[in-house]
Amino acid sequence: MDFVSNQEAQIADMLAVIGISRVEELFTAIPEKLRLAKPTLDDGLSEYEGLCFMEDLASKNTFQRFENYLGAGAYEHHVPALVGAICAKSEFLTAYTPYQAEISQGMLQVIFEFQSAICALTGLDVSNASLYDGASACAEGLLMALRLQKRTKIVVAGTLHPHYRAVVKQYLDCHDVHIEEIPFESNGKVDLKKMDTLFDGDTAAVLIQSPNFFGVIEDVSAISQRAKEKGILTVLCANPLAYGIYASAAELGADIAVGDCQPLGLPLQYGGPYVGYIACRQEYVRQMPGRIVGETVDTEGNRGFVLTLQAREQHIRREKATSNICTNQALAALASLVAILWYGKEGMRKLALTNFQRTSYLKAELAKLSGLTLLTGDLPLFNEFAVKFSLPINEVQAYFREQKIEPGLDLGRYYPNSPALKGYMLVCVTETKSKKQLDRFIEVAQKLSNLERKK
Repeated sequence: MDFVSNQEAQIADMLAVIGISRVEELFTAIPEKLRLAKPTLDDGLSEYEGLCFMEDLASKNTFQRFENYLGAGAYEHHVPALVGAICAKSEFLTAYTPYQAEISQGMLQVIFEFQSAICALTGLDVSNASLYDGASACAEGLLMALRLQKRTKIVVAGTLHPHYRAVVKQYLDCHDVHIEEIPFESNGKVDLKKMDTLFDGDTAAVLIQSPNFFGVIEDVSAISQRAKEKGILTVLCANPLAYGIYASAAELGADIAVGDCQPLGLPLQYGGPYVGYIACRQEYVRQMPGRIVGETVDTEGNRGFVLTLQAREQHIRREKATSNICTNQALAALASLVAILWYGKEGMRKLALTNFQRTSYLKAELAKLSGLTLLTGDLPLFNEFAVKFSLPINEVQAYFREQKIEPGLDLGRYYPNSPALKGYMLVCVTETKSKKQLDRFIEVAQKLSNLERKK
């Protein structure tokens, strides 16, 4: 819609109606010290001055000058040039959420193909148009399970990303539901024996992440089998790239699959926006949040696309809505779709294998150094692993940073109540790290290990 600013006379009339004399009186609830002073009018910056200003700001960002081994849900992957070229087309870049299917065929087809790609990756029957991110996808998957099961308890793995767990708690806090957390063993895998004690007749679903926060591949088949015996649904959160070499969600027995598509076609971009995915078995489709695009034919037999299911409060009675999601991340979903199509089935396998091999190489070489401890031992992994030096972690990070390497994340920040994880650093490796770079990381770690021994 167009915006037309109000004139002084119109503002005066509106103020008179609501009984105040100045617009500023509308903001009296905000403390004076938090309010910006009324700006003085100036000519702003010219285009050139603006570019210089932005370049000066950008120069303060050291990320590009460091070799980055950070992960924990946001991964540095190569984004094929085709992704930006397609997403920058005005037909996609400026498109809004497709309320009117008859004039949104291009965007609807993109969403349909995205749904198809997610189904192909997860092995499940149906996917929706996308979700905000991996964290909200976890919460929406559990809400689906609660509606399906009519039970009042959720079991969540302690190896799920801590930020995801926080979002799940916030989503579910307003519902009559109890959340239990499965503890994990010293090697970073969930404790299956403790999990068994949490499963009961009130449990609607179990949420497990694999690869988990520590990069470990969980025994999802065993978990889903035990859940099934108790009539519990299994919600699996996974990095979609891992499906390139590991079993699909359907093969592992998951009922609902969720996760974040950021590793496929989306740069780090300061933490977002990303795009979440959700897929499920056909019998659960009526409780799928958001919208689903379907394929059909028109009266002349031509292929077309329609909004098949829209179980939102804008379309049905509020109490019947499955979610308050008001739109989908269509542009981000397009980026992920283009990346998936670019790599193809064989390319996805090769990309996932490259990530696995380079991560395994760094982990194996670090294991040979004295004074280092690996949290996960010889467990299968993907992209990430946790390592501990003898020195305090802040000294370890500072030493690596002197060598222009950002070595990893302090696990103590994410698990402050787990003393066993104190000092561990979560290291992430993707296809963007060459063997030369990995060998340099190992060389710096060796020097640090030697310094530790001298102390």
